[in-house]
Amino acid sequence: MAITENLPHGKRPAVVLVGVNFLDGLDWGILIGALSLLQKEYGFSDTWGGAIATAATIAGLFALLPAGWMSDHLPRARVLALVLASWALFQGLTAASVAFWMLVLTRVLLGAAAHIDNPLASSLLADYYPPAVRGRVFAYQRLAQILGTAAGIGVGGGVGDLLGWRAAFLVTIPPTLLVAALAYSLREPPRGALDHEPGSAAAAAAAEGVEAPRLGAREYLREFRATLHIPTVRRIYVGLTVAFMGFNGIAYWLPSYWERQHHLSETEAGALTAGIAVVAAIGGSILGGVIGDRWNARRPGGRIDLVVISLISGAGVLMIGLMLPGLGTQAVGLGLAAFLLTISFPNFAAAAADVLPAARRGTGFALFTFLLQAGGALGPLIVGVASDLSGNLGLAIGISVVPAIPGALYVLGARHTVDADRAAALLPYSAPTIPT
Repeated sequence: MAITENLPHGKRPAVVLVGVNFLDGLDWGILIGALSLLQKEYGFSDTWGGAIATAATIAGLFALLPAGWMSDHLPRARVLALVLASWALFQGLTAASVAFWMLVLTRVLLGAAAHIDNPLASSLLADYYPPAVRGRVFAYQRLAQILGTAAGIGVGGGVGDLLGWRAAFLVTIPPTLLVAALAYSLREPPRGALDHEPGSAAAAAAAEGVEAPRLGAREYLREFRATLHIPTVRRIYVGLTVAFMGFNGIAYWLPSYWERQHHLSETEAGALTAGIAVVAAIGGSILGGVIGDRWNARRPGGRIDLVVISLISGAGVLMIGLMLPGLGTQAVGLGLAAFLLTISFPNFAAAAADVLPAARRGTGFALFTFLLQAGGALGPLIVGVASDLSGNLGLAIGISVVPAIPGALYVLGARHTVDADRAAALLPYSAPTIPT
């Protein structure tokens, strides 16, 4: 079934919001693809190279708390449009950097602005599309992020080689402004209306608007704490924070690994990484969304099972792939690992949307992004430090895979709580209570 069949909002919101994720990945990928060119110009070490990404991610963490509040209380599409416009400004400032400190500062500012988009876009998607197709909708969202990163790596390496790294960052500005204008024109959907059976009294009540009351800072922090006391949410969030601790480091350093290990140019390394990401993302994300929706309809915890299988198998294949001899065999091994890992992406997002109350969904996605980014923020830095200490970037990348196994096993416990938490999410809003 196409995700747009018999849906009240049609496909336009999905196209625009998927475009937001593509642009987010595009900017991140350009930094990855152009990293070696930046190192040549400014002469910084691998440790500092990883620190650029870590600093931008940490800055984004501070933006997520207000992003969650905005997602639950303000017109989400309008706020998202303003955030995108700020991206274009910071992308231009990155291209205009005249010193290493200015480059780091602009990336930090862009990191703070870019992290606001996830709670807004994810909350909107959950209200534009019902649970029966959320796996597929989130699959396209995650697919766009990966494809954007792949395209960005190619742009960063290819355009950087031909015209310089500054030109590579300027490429992102026109499409960012276009998507900002399209986001501004979207109509705000009623919160939670599609969570209920069509035509039911609950659906009609939700269509009138589901809003959490305006809260002070202390009460809002209490909302965050209460979200973690939802058993399924706690399992998914904490487990994936651990599981994804090293994956950011792998994605960030992989083009540099190809350059050093197999003596590829920036263009060749970027193209290889982008090709692996594109093939894996198209197959893994779409297949994961379709299978996840089917498993979710057949039995409790179906999405959770798929997330765990994906993470454990993908991590194992990735470790084996790094040990294979030769460029071709390594590329195939890492491509298969990426395919398996991306199967999980739409399913953990859809599982979270299913158990989060509509009035707190923006807060929930903000917390989700906060924890994932906090876990992943150290990845590029840890790989960079390990590479400098060991003199072996491949070994440093291999070590970063290990946390995925215990993280996935912790997520597995959510399969026993998801049904009860899904039912609780449909109840009318009430002030959070935190067990003692």
